[in-house]
Parts: sequence; structure tokens; C-alpha cells
Amino acid sequence: MKVALLCQEGVMASALTGIIDVLNVTNQVIQKDYYRWQIVSLEEKEVRSSQGLVFKTDCQLEALSSFDVLVIIGSQYQGDKQLWKECQRFAKYKKPLHEKLQAKSQTTLVAGCCGVAYAAALGLLEKQQFTASWWLEAFFNRYYPHLKLDTKPIYLCDQQLYTAGAAHSYMYVVLALVTEQIGRNVANQVANWLAIPEPQLRQTVFLMSSALEQHKDDALHSVQQHIKAHLKTPFTLKQLAALACLTERTLIRRFKSAIGMTPFEYVRLLRLEKTKEKLIYSNLRFDDIAVSVGYQDPQSLAKQFKRHFGKSVHEVRVNSSI
Repeated sequence: MKVALLCQEGVMASALTGIIDVLNVTNQVIQKDYYRWQIVSLEEKEVRSSQGLVFKTDCQLEALSSFDVLVIIGSQYQGDKQLWKECQRFAKYKKPLHEKLQAKSQTTLVAGCCGVAYAAALGLLEKQQFTASWWLEAFFNRYYPHLKLDTKPIYLCDQQLYTAGAAHSYMYVVLALVTEQIGRNVANQVANWLAIPEPQLRQTVFLMSSALEQHKDDALHSVQQHIKAHLKTPFTLKQLAALACLTERTLIRRFKSAIGMTPFEYVRLLRLEKTKEKLIYSNLRFDDIAVSVGYQDPQSLAKQFKRHFGKSVHEVRVNSSI
């Protein structure tokens, strides 16, 4: 099984070497060279990772001929503007890559983190369900709104398309590939050798509201700061829109464009984050915590907390005291 690892300058070194580790250990487990890989660049003879490590490439994309699996590895995220520039660079190779793919009967595509955006630029995600890092939702809403993105799963498999979230999610998506191509027993052995834990079911556990303030929409910044300062207060869409001097419809659209969620999804995230913080760092009763973050019904908060973090209120509090 020939695997082409496509990357460019700024590649996440742990993603590139980690994928190779999983493939290599798989070969050791089954005691045969089932997977053979090569590092492929767009044009460079060597690529420098975001950490400064230099990797020599085996070939450039134009010269790539025989491969069964194409893995597109992302560079370190440097903001939407830089990512769009990188996507535009990849888009120049869309036609020659499609010609290579059309010449083959079947090719498996794997992409993770910013590599999913590169796959979109290459036209490889049309009409298929896929996932990406949770913080890329606003990017896809802005530049590729027609695609079927679902940022909730850690990884997602749709026919011959395997996609994953942030860089270290490669472990799970490559294990899923091994499961499909060789078998679950082998994949489990590989996971045991590499001490790869069971994956979280959803990316929501990793959401950070602070990462949702990196946009340049001043009107939204004012709304976000108001919400953070008045979490205990009930909000209405009309009130929030008035703060931003926008219509309700425009406020929702601007929130979706800038941070990938609606105003009330953002409010819920802040309240859940503050709840977790108080469970860990205070001795307040849960009912009092609920009131302090704007919930009159503690049971409703407890259910949303478990759904979001994958752990109950009790589990988080007990673990924090260990």
C-alpha cells in the first residue's frame, strides 16, 4: 500500500512523523511491509516544519506517479488570512492532481487539521461529509460555505475520505484507515504499542472561547465582552443586536462568519466554561454555580455540561480534588 504524505513549509512535525510512526508500527505488528510511504512536497526538495526541523522530500507533486493513499498534512495554523494564502497555493495544483486521481481506479484520501482546508482548495471534498479542527468552522463558512463540514467529530470517515480535527487527531484517523484496510485487531495492537488512548467522541470538549476572539469585527467584540461581563443576566437576541447596532439577522450572520456559531451558542459555551472553572477551583455548591452563570435550572445545566464535556459535573469535581 503506497502512501503519499503531501506537506509544505510550516508542516506540523508531530503530525508528519506521527503518521509515519503509526504506519511503521502497523508493519511491525503484521510483520510485513504493507505500508510504504514517501514525503511529497508541492515543489520543494525539502520542507521545514513549524518547529524548525527539516525534512527531505522523496518527490514533488508533479512527479508523483504511483500511490494508493494520499495524506494531506497541515501546516501550523497562523490565522485565517495566512491559511487562505496557503489554500490558494494548493489550488494551483488542482488540475494536475485530479488528472493523477482520474488515472487511478480508486484512491483513499486522508486529511487533518489545516490539511482539510488544503483538500478543499484541491476540490477533493465536494459532496462528502467531513470534519476539521473546531476552530476552522468560521474559515469554512467564509471561504467554502457549500461544503458539508461537521466539526463535532474528532474524525470522520465517508467512503474513501478520512478527515480529522487538530494535528494529534491523525492517530485516530490513521488507526481508522488501518482498521478498514487490515482489521480492527491489528489497529488495537498498534494503539496498545503506541499507548494511544480512546478518542473523545466530540471536539466540543476542546472548544475555547478565547480562541473565538481573534477576529477583527469590533461590533462583535463589544457583544462578546458584554456577555462575558454579565453571564448571570438573561440575554435576548434583540438586546445583543442593539449593543452591536445591528439587526438581529445581521448579528447572527456576523457571529457565524466570525466565530462559526450563533450568539446563543457562544453564550452557552461561556457558561459551560465558567461552570467547569468553578467546579475545579471553588467549593461552591453546584446549584449556586448554576445561578451564578445564568441557569435557573441546575438539572438543565448538568445535562448540557455532560453533553459538551463528555463528563458529568460530579466526575469533574471529584477528579479536580485528586
